[in-house]
Amino acid sequence: MKKIEAVVPHARLELVLSALKDLGLGGLTYYESKGRGQNPRPILHSGRGTSTYTPEFNLNATLVVVAQDSAVDNILNTILENSSTGLKGEGKIFVYDLDDAVDIGSKSRGEAAI
Repeated sequence: MKKIEAVVPHARLELVLSALKDLGLGGLTYYESKGRGQNPRPILHSGRGTSTYTPEFNLNATLVVVAQDSAVDNILNTILENSSTGLKGEGKIFVYDLDDAVDIGSKSRGEAAI
């Protein structure tokens, strides 16, 4: 089993989620995150639009997926195809080995839990 963590631009989140759903992925978790990388931060207008500021961090989404080893390449390609525009600083994907998983409701373990 593998755990995949993908940090993608928040603006591309819906595309990625839709593509993963079409892939038949059983489930995932995502949360909004902030980060700073090579991607330029947007200039924003304050309250009434009379002044501007540059936020310290970009708004991202972090996706967490646990999958069987055989599905990892398809998941990675799907995330890449739907989140990348070819520019630097668009995020990262991390893949970890996972020793075990436990489904709390059914109490099943291992691959049966995912």
